[in-house]
Amino acid sequence: MPTYNRARLLSLAVKSVLQQSFEDFEIVISNGGSTDDTKQVVDSFDDPRIRYIESKEKLSIGDNYQNALNHATGEYITFLSDDDAFVPVMLERVKRVIETEKAEVVAFRVCSYYHNGDIAFNRKVAPNTLAISQFTGEVTKFDTAQAAKLLYSLYGLNNLEYDDRFIISFLANAVYHHSIFSRVRAIKSHPFATTPADLYLAAAVFFVTDWYYCLDEPLHVWSNWADNATASAHKKGDELREHYEKLLNGEKLQFTPLKFALPQNCYVNTILQAKYDFDNRADETKIDWTKYYSTIYEDLIRLKGMRINVTRELDEFDEALRLEPSELQRQVKSEISNFRFASKQFLRKFPSVVRLAKRLFRKRKSDKPIFISGEASGFDDVLGAADFLLANLLRK
Repeated sequence: MPTYNRARLLSLAVKSVLQQSFEDFEIVISNGGSTDDTKQVVDSFDDPRIRYIESKEKLSIGDNYQNALNHATGEYITFLSDDDAFVPVMLERVKRVIETEKAEVVAFRVCSYYHNGDIAFNRKVAPNTLAISQFTGEVTKFDTAQAAKLLYSLYGLNNLEYDDRFIISFLANAVYHHSIFSRVRAIKSHPFATTPADLYLAAAVFFVTDWYYCLDEPLHVWSNWADNATASAHKKGDELREHYEKLLNGEKLQFTPLKFALPQNCYVNTILQAKYDFDNRADETKIDWTKYYSTIYEDLIRLKGMRINVTRELDEFDEALRLEPSELQRQVKSEISNFRFASKQFLRKFPSVVRLAKRLFRKRKSDKPIFISGEASGFDDVLGAADFLLANLLRK
């Protein structure tokens, strides 16, 4: 658990681990230079399974993750953000898959807890709301070459039909055998240095193991609130771009034709960085640049509909496309022509932007989220949401 200046939230995350039904674990908390009372919060837990490491200087996000990992001694490792929570049976359910399948990596579903409310799933979400998509509880085994293609499909790098059963491992919604990190670090000594670090590892892991397991149960509750890095109703104007520029800390995108620092483009760059670093399957994971350009364009229109300033990015898009071969230009223009009118009309006709977002993110066919009010259901934080999920929705 890397943490920085979130003492008021950290205790909830720690409690979500301490209340796990499977009890043979350690919690490694890496304090990356906090100036609040983080240490006092950790000291308030009288549990020998907690190990606390503190840095006197502020660590980057990647260095903080790496510092925590360096001190981990468990056979299997997972990560938890200091503002999130695990459902109390997460370790038990994943351990069952590991023992049954002899799995090295198990990813599981995420559900979202909205602290402050947001615009999501084509509706206004009230504060203190838990959003859960439908799930089956089934385990699916993927060949990792196929899993890599599905990851590229999700981020607009090929036209492969998306498989509803596939789940991306974003650090906190996966458990990894410790040897996975040794294999990754043999190629990339600091895998957490790339922004975003979780997606880099998600892409890299497919090159260092043979099989990838997905458990279709929501066992991780992700916090959606104003301090998140994702695009949301909380970030308007230039705030989202400025946030990602800060995360990149002067680093330029190397692997994408477009260089602007908005989430989708940074995500693609991270995936392509991993592809470059682990190129032993390069022929199996070819990139469709027409799909890249058209997907980025759709995303810019979606952001514009969320009142995020993308004028600079749209200009860069046009300039970069003009430098591409004429056939690629023709294909991209054909792909995005259906969206031109919608982009001009987005202020007056918001549903058109919603349609673009749906096409971009290609949700699971079964994705019809259930929205649960915390006020009506008796919870008021991310930990309470995790407990409610176990008590009311997960199979016993």
